Amino acid sequence: MSLLEQTISAEKLSVNKDLFIKAFLAGPTGSGKTLSSTTLPRKDNKPLLLIDLDGRSETVAGEPGIEILKLYDENPESPRAWDSVEKIRKELWSLARAAKKPDGAPFPYSGIIEDGLSMLAQLAMNSALLLDSKRGLGGAPAQQHWLPQIHYIKKHVNAMRNLPCHYVLTGHLELVNDEDTGGLKILPKVTRSLRTELPSWFNESYYCHRDKIKDKIVYYWTTGGTGKYEFFKSALNTKGKYWTDPFTVDFDHLPVGFQKLLELRFGKEE
Repeated sequence: MSLLEQTISAEKLSVNKDLFIKAFLAGPTGSGKTLSSTTLPRKDNKPLLLIDLDGRSETVAGEPGIEILKLYDENPESPRAWDSVEKIRKELWSLARAAKKPDGAPFPYSGIIEDGLSMLAQLAMNSALLLDSKRGLGGAPAQQHWLPQIHYIKKHVNAMRNLPCHYVLTGHLELVNDEDTGGLKILPKVTRSLRTELPSWFNESYYCHRDKIKDKIVYYWTTGGTGKYEFFKSALNTKGKYWTDPFTVDFDHLPVGFQKLLELRFGKEE
């Protein structure tokens, strides 16, 4: 192997080791978002932390290397659940800052998964409703409540995705009218002004879907979109050179999911 080839090989391994995936997985209920999010690589055998906002963590309950933190409040209008979300964010960043110190303990998680964008937005709205008692008809949120909610979501998600580990946010999709073309396009199911902004926060935005083939459910990711699916993209799949869509997420064979994508992009780690 030439010196140039050795240098390129070493660079690939270094990038693969130090790269953190920041991904938004979107799709309908049952499309494999939660399960496939747990295919994040585990560095130094550190676990993944799954923050369960939607109450769907049973999908991965009992799986090794996954810690589950359920957030639930019996009062659907209570702000306490959002307070818990923010408390977790602050505690994780406290751990991240401590890890930078010479004698600090390493950051304890390989990756963070926040499962449920729609519920995250609802919890943020519950907190925003406390700021102003003036509500719309039937006690619904009024115009003055949306800006605080948007601010909460922006601050929280952007802080979480900058932690020194992998980060995945899962969410649903909705059809919206395209004012430019008059047709329809698919965007994240979130507050209107965030529909186009949120995907830009992530290098990886995938559409999760599934099909039934010979009595077996097969899960897929579409990692690059066009037309009404145009916001889906992958920085890992530069120029579409490393894999083709739809990408099969085969849970019966390792490596799987994100682990497989990193291998296709950077090669196997020695």
